[in-house]
Amino acid sequence: MGEVMVARNQSLNRVIDLMKRNGLDEEGAMKKIINLGIQDYVAELYKDGEISIREAAEILQLNFRQTLEILEKKVGGNVERDQETKALNLAKRLAERS
Repeated sequence: MGEVMVARNQSLNRVIDLMKRNGLDEEGAMKKIINLGIQDYVAELYKDGEISIREAAEILQLNFRQTLEILEKKVGGNVERDQETKALNLAKRLAERS
């Protein structure tokens, strides 16, 4: 991969300094910042319905479970309350028939 020039502003410098205090070197800090940005962008695409969990996992180069954990933290569940209620009611009706 090629190198990318980044215009550093005060916010970025402060975050890098904080990460250095926590043991990361500058390159490690930049990689972490970029990775978090990628995760946020992918989570937004998923939230907006533009990509599936499988596609998110491919982009993030993670397995399904790791991707699901990230998406749950960043987006929360993608099931609406009424969908959840309908599913629970259906499960209850099916259980009563048994």
